[in-house]
Amino acid sequence: MGQTASHALVAAADLQPPLAMGVSGLETELGETVQHIKMLGSTRFMKTILCKHPKEGQLVLHVFMLPVSMPFDVTQQIQVLRTQYTKLDGAQRLLSHTQVISDDRAVYILRQHMHNNLYDRVSTRPFLSVNEKRWIACQILMALREAHERGVCHGDIKSENIVMTSWNLIFVADLAPFKPTFLPVDDPAEFNFYFDSASRQYCCIAPERFYDPGSSIAQVLTASGINGSYDDPRLALQPSMDIFSAGCVIAELFLDGNPLFSLSRLLQYRKGTVTAAALVADIPDKQIAALVGHMIQLDPTERLSAAEYLEQWASIFPNAPLAAYMDQASPDVRMRALYDEMDEVDDDVCEITASIACANVRNCSLPSSRCMGIKVLMRCSRGAMRGDPDLILPYLVALASDESPRVRAEAIIAIRDLLQDLQLLTPINSNIFGDYIAPHLQYFAGDASVGVRCMVASVLGDLADTAYFLTNGHSAYEALSNQMRAIVGKLSFDEAEVKHVLLCAFPQLYERGIQSLSHIITYLNDRDCWFLRAAFFDVVFAASAQISRHASREYIVPLINLNDQEVFVVISALRALLRLVPQMSPAMLWDKLVEVQRFSKQPLKRGAHEFTEFVLANARLPMPAQTARLALEISRSTADSEEEIMQMMASNEAPLASAQTVQLREIGAALKTVFLTPIKDPWVSATEPRVGTKSTTPEPTSDKWQGVAEEGDRAIKAFLRKKALELELPQAPRRRRFEGWRPQGTLVAELSEHNDAVTCAVATGSSLFVTGSDDGSIRLFDGTVFRKSAVCRSRALHVLGGRIVSMVYHPVLDCVVCSSDNGSISVLRPRADELVELAKRTMVPGEYAVALGFAKDERGVSVMACTSRSRVEFMGVADLMPQDVVELDPSLGRPTCMASDGSTLAVVATAKGWLQLLDTRFRITLKKYRHLMSHPITALNMYTASSILASTASGDVSLLDLRESKWPLCVSSRSMQELKSNEVNRKLRINAMALAPHMHYVITASNDGMLRYWNLDQLSQSFVINSSETVPPYSSYELDNTVYYCENVNVPRSPGSSRNQIGARLANDVARAQATNNSRPGGPVTSVCILGSPSVMLVVGLQSGAIRVLL
Repeated sequence: MGQTASHALVAAADLQPPLAMGVSGLETELGETVQHIKMLGSTRFMKTILCKHPKEGQLVLHVFMLPVSMPFDVTQQIQVLRTQYTKLDGAQRLLSHTQVISDDRAVYILRQHMHNNLYDRVSTRPFLSVNEKRWIACQILMALREAHERGVCHGDIKSENIVMTSWNLIFVADLAPFKPTFLPVDDPAEFNFYFDSASRQYCCIAPERFYDPGSSIAQVLTASGINGSYDDPRLALQPSMDIFSAGCVIAELFLDGNPLFSLSRLLQYRKGTVTAAALVADIPDKQIAALVGHMIQLDPTERLSAAEYLEQWASIFPNAPLAAYMDQASPDVRMRALYDEMDEVDDDVCEITASIACANVRNCSLPSSRCMGIKVLMRCSRGAMRGDPDLILPYLVALASDESPRVRAEAIIAIRDLLQDLQLLTPINSNIFGDYIAPHLQYFAGDASVGVRCMVASVLGDLADTAYFLTNGHSAYEALSNQMRAIVGKLSFDEAEVKHVLLCAFPQLYERGIQSLSHIITYLNDRDCWFLRAAFFDVVFAASAQISRHASREYIVPLINLNDQEVFVVISALRALLRLVPQMSPAMLWDKLVEVQRFSKQPLKRGAHEFTEFVLANARLPMPAQTARLALEISRSTADSEEEIMQMMASNEAPLASAQTVQLREIGAALKTVFLTPIKDPWVSATEPRVGTKSTTPEPTSDKWQGVAEEGDRAIKAFLRKKALELELPQAPRRRRFEGWRPQGTLVAELSEHNDAVTCAVATGSSLFVTGSDDGSIRLFDGTVFRKSAVCRSRALHVLGGRIVSMVYHPVLDCVVCSSDNGSISVLRPRADELVELAKRTMVPGEYAVALGFAKDERGVSVMACTSRSRVEFMGVADLMPQDVVELDPSLGRPTCMASDGSTLAVVATAKGWLQLLDTRFRITLKKYRHLMSHPITALNMYTASSILASTASGDVSLLDLRESKWPLCVSSRSMQELKSNEVNRKLRINAMALAPHMHYVITASNDGMLRYWNLDQLSQSFVINSSETVPPYSSYELDNTVYYCENVNVPRSPGSSRNQIGARLANDVARAQATNNSRPGGPVTSVCILGSPSVMLVVGLQSGAIRVLL
């Protein structure tokens, strides 16, 4: 209100009239009735009221009551406020006032209301993490930079004036150009009147704003008029004053709400009795302490500008994704943007990303967007937020009551996964299961959707294990177990599908004392649901070690019915019977052997293996001759243990009569000398055809071993199989098919069977190719049918669950290994009409394979899985059993992709632009490389034996020489200007690459929907495959021994160049093809592979879930 006028206002403040509840001048100006909600603050200088406007919503109203004891002109002050509003128009991080209204009694200043401010947020749960505090400090400096660049100073920066959204987006509000710039050092009345609005006795005013009596500032103030502060530049606010105040607020933020200065302490600091180093010594973050210490220097000329602080201290501030979402139109769009960049979220921004997702997921209108939000939250929970449920869990519980069954099911699974990541319970969360989780589960168990109730049943066992582990089985767990028993009892009378899922959780629930055998035995009474009966015996098989001998003999074995009409129930019963053999008495074993004798009177098409295993398990007992003879016949047809059965029958005597004694001659057992064929396939025992039958699919053969075998010794077979695998060499690649091939972009077929983005695509050695999707499914397609029809269906479907993240094919073993983000890894063999699962494994909770590859040593072929926990795990390809583990350096970033030569070397890339070289023979890390532009690496492919291609999130493909540690070449879809400035363009992110064997070209698929053909041998032959526009001209330059080759869309071509002629011809061909086939994919391209048969084609996977096949 003017520097000199401040003294008069302090004196006249006590004579101000009381504030009326209805402000007539304001209502007249706005034309609407403003509803008073509550008083936010009341000081002698200004009143602050929360109001509600019928159209604008909630507003903050600052009211300055004009003094009645003296005339006071506020025209100049109102004009300053309106000028300031004009300067701040369009500012993103400054919340300026929107309207200034005056009448004969008061001045009214209105601005938008924000629910929270920094002062309140610091002491509110969940407490801010270090990274969140750093991000808030960064935003404060960004707001000051924005204000100072517009020529505006704040004047009263404090934690109450830093307002926040629920996702920690801050705005600097309540700019105060009307408050005095300078205050007398010997009279605290003016400071208390203007700046101590909350009576907290703390001070964020720069020390140079206090003046001594008789100083030059005092003389200027005496000489100036009542509004001199607006006319004299010597009395104006300076940016350095705001910098000091911002330093005090940042210090308060990192001191958990404790202010850095009180008024008396600031005056001591002004005199030099207290040093800045002593003031910031209590800040636990030493880098922030150094920043604050520099910002609060006594000499204002030593302080930097906000822009300089952001530049020089950039390394301590997190690279949060917030800027990309501030301009998004709706929560659905924001959530999609978060989901698309989910894989690039590093640990240091997990809390920031989670806050954005939590704030927007509830307001998304589409169920798919809310499901994306759940996935983003779970990705954040596996980073730096692991083990901290305070922020994410309440939102997941709220989403479990969503109107969409799909969202509810996803939320329940996410709650289970989040709680499984907990390592211990803090005292405040000690009753989280009994007081919070279990009551909600009881509500979810009565959900109207069968699928949701099935999901509740599926998580009960894991939740029981987690609760028992975290509570150590104490009294808190007892209260929880009683609640869970009620839930189990409720679900036990549900529909058959729910009971089936509940059966699968029985081993865990039984071990924790929540479910008893009496619950599940009743399921056998349901004669209409054969799968419930089969599942009962499967559960007995899984939980046999936990079931006591008494319970097995008295309850389980008498219920095993081998006369069921459904063959699957009989097979499951045989498996359960086999597992319970050690707990059965000899009399019970004999009874069951007699019962299985019925199989000798009817063809045994299924359950043969289970039957034989059961007979072998009881070899010590005499058995009926018909039973033994049937076991021998089955063993001959399935290559099982014939010798063991013959010895068993020869050594046993019949228990009833000598006529039942088995003789070898009677059953036709004869010894023969045969030549054995070693088989290189690790799964031969499960996939080779029976003797005497014709195989419908040809098995791979080896030229090194010849012969025909019908029977033989298992040890010799195993030895020869190992030798064949060691000596097996890959076949020479068929180079002729790929030589000279140039993609035309002609659409051949379009497939729309996946329900979500197609993340993986691999071609097999034949005309088959396999695709994986975010919907958790894997599909098999045959390329030969494209000659007949452009629309066809997949030949086979395999559901792995979760989101398929990686897939690789081994040409010699003819198998595909795929992984999902739910931790599953599966080995599949593609056949003409099926995907045969050869092996499967589930990793520990919270860990999954982000990339897969193959290695080979003296033990044979191994599967390499680069996991989300920065490890490379080696597994046997036959059974996926762990062999070795190589720990990666987690400081290099989260692993994103991996490439291997299938023999000795592998390279792992990270989201921070690092590559690590591994020796797969000795299973050690050898070397690490840094990407020449330090961008997140999205895909890797071996180019030669000693070089590798790496694509990035900015649209580049770089060639790395592993021996020389050099980057000789970089091709980019960015313009030369963007490339030289190293500007990141997320729209050009490369999601996948495809290379033909031993060829010098690579196909890239990117977010802009373009497929680019890069000829690394002749760069001038590169072009965009699916663009109808003129082929973009290319430019190149060399820097630090690296050749950069990039698109330059705005540079015209010389009409006489040969490259232009080639490009024009290709552009015409592509335009013609597009005019007839419309081959350009819609939306980002997420996967691509090259299919070599029946002709060379491109298989392109889209984010929409569609697959397009192009010539």
